Amino acid sequence: MATFDVKNASTELRLHEATESVSGNTYAALFIEDLEERWNEIDLLIEKIKVQKEEEEGFVNVLCRSAIVLLVAHLEGFMKEAASVIIKELNHHVNFSQVPKSLQKTYTTFFLSLDKNGNFDNNKQKRLLDEFENLNAKLLVDPFLFEQNKNPSPTIIEKILHNFGVSDFFRLINKSKLDIVFENNPTETSELLEEIKEYIQKATIKYPYNIDLNIFNISMKEEKLNRRNSLWITFVDELLRLRHSIAHGSTFSNEITINDIIDFKNKVHILQYGIALVLFKASVK
Repeated sequence: MATFDVKNASTELRLHEATESVSGNTYAALFIEDLEERWNEIDLLIEKIKVQKEEEEGFVNVLCRSAIVLLVAHLEGFMKEAASVIIKELNHHVNFSQVPKSLQKTYTTFFLSLDKNGNFDNNKQKRLLDEFENLNAKLLVDPFLFEQNKNPSPTIIEKILHNFGVSDFFRLINKSKLDIVFENNPTETSELLEEIKEYIQKATIKYPYNIDLNIFNISMKEEKLNRRNSLWITFVDELLRLRHSIAHGSTFSNEITINDIIDFKNKVHILQYGIALVLFKASVK
């Protein structure tokens, strides 16, 4: 095998052993099931806030602030776990040659160094891809994730999705059915949550997943997205702003209401589903 510049001192390729999925379920289906259970802790916190609302304003303040921090942590953890689920699924079900090309190329970047112009050597990358195919290499999740301790900003979310071959994620979901959550209609929002949850659960029962993004009008729109006018980017930026001010002690006043918490929770929940649909779709060749 040719010698390549690698990020590790060892020249041996770090290849993962395939992990067996639970019989009768895909990793994705189990992940979505577990995701729903994790939302219970947010719901529990919301119920506590409702109970305390009339009794102790200071305690409500603490709970609301805690909920914001927890929501951001929930979104960050979701991004890491969703990426890991895809890698496990691919390692279990397909050979390296059957992995989508965009994912193959992202994987090689873990073993290559950038040149002085900040690019990867195309010839080295191709030789490495050929070698991985010959070895039927197993994927690692590391090349697909962002740096540690990075908040899930719109840029970070798009960076991870780009590593899986998805470009302009927020343009994809712009003016999609997911935008219902911004119409301040609790009934329609609840109906959308149930619809998308049921759909993704059924679509990921078997691999390859059977996902049609057009059902939710998730598609590349003809017009370019002005990021300042993106409802989703504005929402994520605001959520992170609140989290930052709380975590760094910039404010101790309660600028967050129980209705805000419920609204933020629904938006993060639906955003996670949107990310999952697009990521899982990208993992199918």
